[in-house]
Amino acid sequence: MIRHILVYLTILCLSLAEMSASAQQEKPIKATIERTDEGYTIIRDGKPYFIKGAGGTSYIEQLKHKGGNSIRTWSTDGAKQILDRAQQLGLTVTMGIRMGVERHGFDYDDPEAVQEQLKRVRQEIIQFKDHPALLAWGIGNELNLHYSNPKVWDAVNGVAQMIHDIDPNHLVTTMLAGINQKEIDLIKEKCPALDLLSVQVYGGLASVPEQITAVGWKKPYMVTEWGPTGHWEGLQTPWTAAIEENSSEKAAVYKSRYEASIATDKRCLGSYVFLWGQKQERTPTWYGLFTEAGEQNAVVDVMEYLWTGKYPKNRAPQLNSFQLDGRKASDMIYLKPKQTYALDIAASDPNQDRLTTRWELLHESTDLKEGGDREARPEAITDLVREQAFDRAILTAPEEEGAYRIFAYISDGKNKVATANIPFYVGTRKQDEAAASPTGKGAYAFATTAVWADEFNQDGMPDTSKWSYDFGSPYQGWGNNELQYYTQADKKNVHIRDGHLHITARKEADNNRPYTSARLVSKGKGDFLYGRFEARAKVPRGRGTWPAIWMLPTANAYGGWPSSGEIDILEHVGYDQDVVHISTHTKAYHHSINTQKTASTKVSGAADDFHLYRVDWTPAYIKGFVDDVEIFHFSNEQTGFEAWPFDQQFHWLINLAVGGNWGGAQGIDDSVWPATFEVDYVRVYPLLQ
Repeated sequence: MIRHILVYLTILCLSLAEMSASAQQEKPIKATIERTDEGYTIIRDGKPYFIKGAGGTSYIEQLKHKGGNSIRTWSTDGAKQILDRAQQLGLTVTMGIRMGVERHGFDYDDPEAVQEQLKRVRQEIIQFKDHPALLAWGIGNELNLHYSNPKVWDAVNGVAQMIHDIDPNHLVTTMLAGINQKEIDLIKEKCPALDLLSVQVYGGLASVPEQITAVGWKKPYMVTEWGPTGHWEGLQTPWTAAIEENSSEKAAVYKSRYEASIATDKRCLGSYVFLWGQKQERTPTWYGLFTEAGEQNAVVDVMEYLWTGKYPKNRAPQLNSFQLDGRKASDMIYLKPKQTYALDIAASDPNQDRLTTRWELLHESTDLKEGGDREARPEAITDLVREQAFDRAILTAPEEEGAYRIFAYISDGKNKVATANIPFYVGTRKQDEAAASPTGKGAYAFATTAVWADEFNQDGMPDTSKWSYDFGSPYQGWGNNELQYYTQADKKNVHIRDGHLHITARKEADNNRPYTSARLVSKGKGDFLYGRFEARAKVPRGRGTWPAIWMLPTANAYGGWPSSGEIDILEHVGYDQDVVHISTHTKAYHHSINTQKTASTKVSGAADDFHLYRVDWTPAYIKGFVDDVEIFHFSNEQTGFEAWPFDQQFHWLINLAVGGNWGGAQGIDDSVWPATFEVDYVRVYPLLQ
C-alpha cells in the first residue's frame, strides 16, 4: 500500500511540475519597436532583436544551426506544433493570419463575410497570443496582388486593432507584394493600427531603402520575402518559359542584394529569406534553398555567412556554366525531335569533394499560379538522358513538339548541391519561320509585345517599381567632368506630365555643383539580356545640354567601365543641334582611346518633335536605328569579352547632363536654363530567335 502511495505521490509531483512548467512556458514575451538615433529596432524581452529569419517551417533545426533566429508562416495551420518547436530551439515566429483575397473570390464589399473573417481571426489570436515563441502577427499575404477594392485595408486595420486590444505583447504587420505609391498611401490613411510594414521583393531588393523613402513611409519595415530574381522579372523564351538563375548565380545575388539593403538600412528590422524548404513554383528549384531530397544549395552557405559572418566548412559545389548543344539558356534553344545533343557542365567543389550529377527532363510547367499559390509538379520524362561523366551527358530530344526543361543536380555526396536548368523547345515556331531572312541564315526576330515598358502615362513621379535614381556627382562629375548634381526624386528635376517623362536641368547650386538635374536607372528593376529596346524622345535645345538614353551592365561581369560594356541608344550634345548618336563601348573599342564603335545622323527638329530611337541587341550583333532607319551596326567578332562583353544583363539609364568633356566642349549657354529632356515611352521586346 505504501509503495502504491509513493508511486501516486511521485506521479502527482511530476504532473504538478509539468503543469507549472507549462504555465511558465505559456507566458508571452513582449516585443516593441523603439526609435534610435539612426532608425528603429525591435526590443524583445528588454533587449534589441534583429530578425535573421526564413520563410517556411522545414529544416528549422538547420536554420538554428546556421545562425537564424526566426521563422515566418503564412497561416496558423499547425501553429501549436510550430511554436513549440521554435521555442525549444530558441527561435521566434512571425505568425501569418490567412485573409480572404479577391483573386480567390473574397468580397470585401460583403460586411457579413468581413465580420465572419474577423471573428475567425479573433479565435486564432486568442489561441496563440500567449506563446513565448511568438514575435509578430502578419495579416494576410500580398493582399495588394491583383486587387481592386481598397476596403481590404479597412479590414486589415480592423484586424490589427482587434489584435492590439487582446494581445498587447506582439507586433502587427501586413505583407505587401512590392512597394507601390498607391498602396502605401492607402495604408498610411486606412491602417494606423499597424506597427510596421512588411514588403516582399526579389530582383529589386537592393533598392528597397530608396523605394521606401521615395513613397514616404516613415515607420519601420521588414522584408518578409526575398530571394532570387523572380520568374516574372527576368528573361523569357519566345514560348514564354522563364529563364532561371543557377544556384551559384542565386547565391551571388542573395548576398549582394542583402548587403545593399537589409544589412545597412537602420529602418529595416530584419527579414525572412524565401524559401527555407522546397516547393514547385515555375520549377522545382526556383525558390527553394533545399532540393526535394533535402540537399542544401549555395544560398544556404550565403545565409550562414550573412547571419554569422562565417561560411560553413563544407561548401556547396560551384557551378560555372551549364550548356545544351554548346548553348546557354539565354540563347533560346530549339531542338529537332529525336536528335541527340550534348549536355555540358563546368563545376567545381570548394572542398575538393567528388561530384556526381543526376539529370531530370520535365515538360515545361503549365500549372502556373500567382502569389505563391500551389502548383503541380510536371511529371519526369525518363530514358532520354544518357550520362557519360558527372559533367557530361547526351540528351535525345523528345519526339513530341513542345516546351521542355532539362535539370542538373550536382552533388558533393555530403548533402550539398548545385542546381541549374535549361528550357528548350522541340520544333520550330511559326513566327520564327516568318521572320527568317530569304537565305534562312543568321536571322533574329523579336516579339511584337513588350515584356517591359514605361509609357509614362500617370502624372506625378516616376514609377518606383521600375526606376531608381543615381544621385550626387561622384567620380569627378560621373567621370566626364559634368557640372550637374543629380537629385533624388525631386519634382523640380523629374516628373511625369501629359504622358511624358520630363527631366529638367536647372542653373541652381546644390552640393557645390552649379546645376541640378536627374538620372533614372532601372537597375534591379529592369535588367535584360538581348532584345529590342525602343525609346521615343525629344531632346532639349541649347549649348551645354547632354541628354542620353543608354544601358550599362547590371553585374559588371568583366570588371569596371569599359570592360563590361556600354550601349548608347541616344546621345545628343546641344552645340551640335539635330545630330544624334548611337554607340557601343568595350575594353577594345571605347572613346577614351578613340576606337569606339559609333554612328550619327542628322534629325531635323530633334528638339521640336519626338523621334524613335532603337537598338536591336542579339548574340551576333547590335544594330541602331533612328525612326526605323538603320544607322549603326556592330558585329560580335567572337574574340572575347574585350570586344564583346554583351552576353550579360544590362539596364536602362535616362539622364540630362550639363557640360562635361563632350557636352561642354564648346562652352555652356547660360540663357538656355531650365532645359528639359522629354521621353514619351521606353519599351523592351524580347528576342525570339
